[in-house]
Amino acid sequence: MSEKIKCPWCEKVFDVDAIETAELWKERGQISVRIKPVWRIAMEYMDAFAARPGARITLKRKVRHLWGLVRLWETCEFEFDGKRYRTNREAVRNGMLAVCEAQKTGFNNHKYLFKCLLPTAQRVSAEGLTAEEEQRREEKRRNGEAGKRGTPVKQAARFMGQAGDDEAVTAEDFKKRRGIESLADQVGKELS
Repeated sequence: MSEKIKCPWCEKVFDVDAIETAELWKERGQISVRIKPVWRIAMEYMDAFAARPGARITLKRKVRHLWGLVRLWETCEFEFDGKRYRTNREAVRNGMLAVCEAQKTGFNNHKYLFKCLLPTAQRVSAEGLTAEEEQRREEKRRNGEAGKRGTPVKQAARFMGQAGDDEAVTAEDFKKRRGIESLADQVGKELS
């Protein structure tokens, strides 16, 4: 027996389950817009979540699994065995097709799809970078391209307008130009 509620304005009686179902159909429509290029494949892929071949899956469960698919489609990132991976949309599409071709059922999550994506996916670090991106960043750092600012003394001299970008200033030169005996004397004082 389902619950009934009464509208306070028109006094019409509504079935709570019907309202929930209407909301689920609305969500399903929103999902279809977000994954439009693979919508038909996604609906076929949802059959893998049925208990057995030919069985139906509830709308609530289908919407829940579709939201997981939306996250995968939009970010192209997933987590498998505690590790993050990045792939591309074409691989996601092909992975869903592979699951459909396997005609397996009884899934509770997207792990089988993730297994299909692993061969083409790249592992992602905690910072969200792939191994290639981290290697390029490290090469830039080693070559000095990432940090062209120079040494701290050179930075301070440039800040004070006393050295050009190519001119290096030693600590002794800096002290002579400022007329100070020790750099420690300048700590905490306002530079003019």
